[in-house]
Order: sequence, then structure tokens, then C-alpha cells
Amino acid sequence: MASSASSCNVLSKGQRFKCGECGITFEVVDECKGCPEGCNITLNCCGKDMDLVNR
Repeated sequence: MASSASSCNVLSKGQRFKCGECGITFEVVDECKGCPEGCNITLNCCGKDMDLVNR
């Protein structure tokens, strides 16, 4: 599962995240180029953390 509040610099190009409830899927198309400390991204849908999809 993707943490509900992760730093975006831990995401890698090509990773896909899918909601286990509704099925919507997101793909990382560009990696973080370096954000200020404390940067957070939320990966949740339908009230739950989204799942990392294995390729």
C-alpha cells in the first residue's frame, strides 16, 4: 500500500497505484526533481490508501 502521507521523492516513474474499491488507477509519469523538506503527497481514494500495482 502507498502511505497516505509520503514524500513524493519515494515514488518512481512507472509505478502504478490502484483503488481497491472503485478501481481508478494512477501512474507516476515523472519523478520528483527535489522538493523542500516536509513535502507530502496523499495517495488515497474511497477513504482508503491506494495499493501499489505490481507490473
